[in-house]
Amino acid sequence: MEEFTSSSKRMLRLLAALDDVALSPSPVLIRGEMGSGREYIARKIHEKRGGGATFVPVKCLGAGGDFLSGLGLGDGNRACTLFLDGLQALARDAQDALHEFLSGESHDGIKLLASASGSLDDVVLRGEFRRDLLVRLDLISVTCPPLRERAEDIIPFGVLFLARYAREMNRDVRGFSPAAIKKLEAYHWPGNIRELRNVIERAVLLCRGGRLEEEDIVLSVGRTSSDHKAVPAGLGLKEAANLFKKSYIEDTIAASAGNKAEAARRLGLERTYLFALIKDLGVDC
Repeated sequence: MEEFTSSSKRMLRLLAALDDVALSPSPVLIRGEMGSGREYIARKIHEKRGGGATFVPVKCLGAGGDFLSGLGLGDGNRACTLFLDGLQALARDAQDALHEFLSGESHDGIKLLASASGSLDDVVLRGEFRRDLLVRLDLISVTCPPLRERAEDIIPFGVLFLARYAREMNRDVRGFSPAAIKKLEAYHWPGNIRELRNVIERAVLLCRGGRLEEEDIVLSVGRTSSDHKAVPAGLGLKEAANLFKKSYIEDTIAASAGNKAEAARRLGLERTYLFALIKDLGVDC
């Protein structure tokens, strides 16, 4: 995410508290809904830590029991910030490996950050996550507020994303109509900042004028397949179909507030097949 200065009092209080969080050697659990900016918070903690450490992000979904061994954490260059993204999706063998790692003596110089959406306590109660591991990881907890609770940030983020995609697509689009702003501010953004980014990207591609109009802003509520017209011409049929599937899955996950089981239900898919599609298509979730 580009550098962004929030005007939300709640977010500013959180960012101010990260100075002390970064200085602590304890693991940090970053809670918050999907797309709310948990990796942004992790990177801010890493920046405040300083000292030339390396930021090492790891997606927990799909990580196996040997995921730590391939990170080079024990090769002598061990000063790093290890960020485990999506802790609730960490498989049992990977949980065992992480617990063993935290129980040993080999993690000096490693700042461990983990993010989680939903209730990890519920995941523990279902027997899908080790309680003793959660106890080790949840020593310091911070919560990234959802976008609907920091409405002051909606339009500034929109402006940021508009500038990015107008530049990347070489489009001369430079602002929002009053009606477009009103539509963005009235929406509840279940997919948070990630959903807003996707909406603005699609809007820039659909836009035919010098600013984004209300009709360019296509939101998840009530969307039909005809709304997904932003597939660039010139692609092969397979590429176009995969791009459509990727976009539709991302939107469905966003509309399900990051709950992949609920997204699978809405899509009419088995959860394991949805996970396979997420991996194969490079779905951003």
